[in-house]
Amino acid sequence: MRNVRLLAAAAVTILATSPATANHQWGSYHWANSGNGVTLTLRHIFKNSAWLDYYQEARSDWDSGTPLTLNDGGAYSGTSSKKCSPISGGVLVCSDTYGFRGWLGVATIWASGDHITQATTKLNDSYYNTATYNTPGWRDLVVCQEIGHDFGLDHQDEQFDNYNLGTCMDYTNAPDGGNVSGFNYGPANRSPNAHDDEMLNSNSMYGSGHTDSTGGGGGGGGRPGAVPDGFTFREVGKSVGGGSAVTDTGQWGQAISRDGQGRPDTFVLDLGAGNRKITHVYWVPGFKPLPEHMHD
Repeated sequence: MRNVRLLAAAAVTILATSPATANHQWGSYHWANSGNGVTLTLRHIFKNSAWLDYYQEARSDWDSGTPLTLNDGGAYSGTSSKKCSPISGGVLVCSDTYGFRGWLGVATIWASGDHITQATTKLNDSYYNTATYNTPGWRDLVVCQEIGHDFGLDHQDEQFDNYNLGTCMDYTNAPDGGNVSGFNYGPANRSPNAHDDEMLNSNSMYGSGHTDSTGGGGGGGGRPGAVPDGFTFREVGKSVGGGSAVTDTGQWGQAISRDGQGRPDTFVLDLGAGNRKITHVYWVPGFKPLPEHMHD
């Protein structure tokens, strides 16, 4: 899937007229590093073993050509796939039948200041057991995107019905691209592209000019209910209510941005002392969530 990156140069004219954002770091969050990249161990618990190949493909895609070194820690037995409790210092990817709650995937990071300390991805088999989403395209897109969030990346675009950017960090109605219902979606959105590599190699994330300490940065603090310090909003991820948080959105915490369909898709739960749990949700296209849907 890495050949998708080679299309970046040919896509310059498309990107110039697209809603893609030049900076798609997820706020200011990243794993602590000293400019020499970061090494992480990924573990998995899959109720549906069909995920294993897609997970390994995504891990390989994110590892290749980036400042990330992603070790495969194999299957994990320290929690259940339903709970998917995080592993300190690592990434855990789970699948289970979480119910028809409107979401295909959920990525969650725990941060101390600006620094990610642990992360999980949940893949909802309730939908992937259906004919609509049990396809290589949908599986590739969502597992690749949710794992990308676990490294501190945000979306390049959040419109579902426009031309694909050729990256899994792009929302779409057609992950395989091509002509669907009379519209040309262009390239497939099944793996990272060169712009994702560029962001990961930036000095704000894992580039050679990055300087860091293990104590965390400016992501912590702030008044209860406030948008986190250091959390900047992109054009495609506008703040809710002009910057203030909405109320009572369940265990994910408070919604702070919306996707291209106007649905809350990023949530922050203040854990105190500069620590936060931040959740990104990939909603089923067209689904209209209610507060009772906003939990794992």
